[in-house]
Amino acid sequence: MRQTESFPLDDVAIRLAADAGQAWTAMNDFPGYTRTIWRDEARLEVLRREPAAQIECLPTGWDGREGMCFVKTVRPVR
Repeated sequence: MRQTESFPLDDVAIRLAADAGQAWTAMNDFPGYTRTIWRDEARLEVLRREPAAQIECLPTGWDGREGMCFVKTVRPVR
């Protein structure tokens, strides 16, 4: 039996940015800006730690902001 877990990719991005001394709430949210860079770093970190993870994102909004992304992992239940 397997259990699926899901969490927002931004959770990882926020932690990585904080570890580098950057405040997430002070960052611009539009594509090409700092939050996008940290989201890309978060994707790499997640896939490095969990190669089988899937990252699914909602569509980009009408204003050009990225849709929220979620990380899905499947773990065997013991």
